[in-house]
Amino acid sequence: MPFHLRSSHTALPLVAVIIFENQMQEGDSMAVEAIYSFLTYPKRSHAEEASMSGTEIPLDDGKLCKMLRDIFDNAGKDCNVPVMFTSDGDKQENAVRSELLALLETPGVATAAPLASRLQNATSGTSGMGLLFICMGQGADHTRVVISRFPADEGVVAEKSTSKLTVQFVEQVFLKSAFSYKAATYTSNGKPNQLWSGHVVDKQINHGSKAVADYWIVDFLRSEFSTTAAQGTKRLASALRAAIAATTTMEIKGEITSAAHLAGNLPKKAMTIADFCDSFHFSERTKQAILSKVSPARLVHEKFRFDAAEFSRHLAYKQVELDNGAVLTAPADKFEECFKETKRKDVHTFSTTGAVVDERLKKTK
Repeated sequence: MPFHLRSSHTALPLVAVIIFENQMQEGDSMAVEAIYSFLTYPKRSHAEEASMSGTEIPLDDGKLCKMLRDIFDNAGKDCNVPVMFTSDGDKQENAVRSELLALLETPGVATAAPLASRLQNATSGTSGMGLLFICMGQGADHTRVVISRFPADEGVVAEKSTSKLTVQFVEQVFLKSAFSYKAATYTSNGKPNQLWSGHVVDKQINHGSKAVADYWIVDFLRSEFSTTAAQGTKRLASALRAAIAATTTMEIKGEITSAAHLAGNLPKKAMTIADFCDSFHFSERTKQAILSKVSPARLVHEKFRFDAAEFSRHLAYKQVELDNGAVLTAPADKFEECFKETKRKDVHTFSTTGAVVDERLKKTK
């Protein structure tokens, strides 16, 4: 049975919003109630927003709806990167969260349009045109929202002869790239503090520390990784420090201290503790020594933005112990400046010059 189309003409991109409603039991799927759709253009490539029609697509058992339903049903598993909305200034408010709450309160093309417009404004020419789908499913005591964006084939879009959208056109564009998309999912429970956190995925990026495009999280969703830069960086520094303390292997100690010295030059980018190890090409022994100190172990793969200043606060000093009992300590990023080292076979000679500013006896090193 063919789709029928009801459209509302607004100067906005093509986004699809799907509402799923059912008394959801454990393992049950939610039935699709509505889909709203807009086509988004990259703002930097278009000085003015293209005039597009917001579209509500009646539902059937066609391929388009089946695939969108699968994406919604699997979002809880596929969206595995936790994020949280950031507050605007000192107020506990977030514009995207407010737009989602408005959509939940009154589902429709008009309330979906601000999200479509926001995506268009956040999209650069590199990302190109796209189809955005916003899916909602209502259970007995909560509503799930899934937002997903698919790249739009410019050749297909160029063939569109009128400003009016058709379901056939949406389906044609969607099926060209149905398995390459970005998504975010949120759960509403009706409480005042609802919808502050969610999960995202980027299936257009295959691997690496940049698991989700920044424009999707930061510019469009106005969110950040749930593990803050300070929390994640402190956890990393603690694991490095614990690994050094727990091992007697000089190779492991040397690799970690060298990385600590160079870490201040790392950009403030998204990474996991495992990514940090890989970026410095640690040996497998060193990597496992570090990862074993992360508790709980699942946090090894949790994303955060590395903060060099925070890192230096928690892993600020490099310490070298010699077999004659001497212990040399200095800021990790200035150790080579403080101590001049010469080496002959296995014998290391360190020298330094400075004024004595403190002297004390300690029971421990």
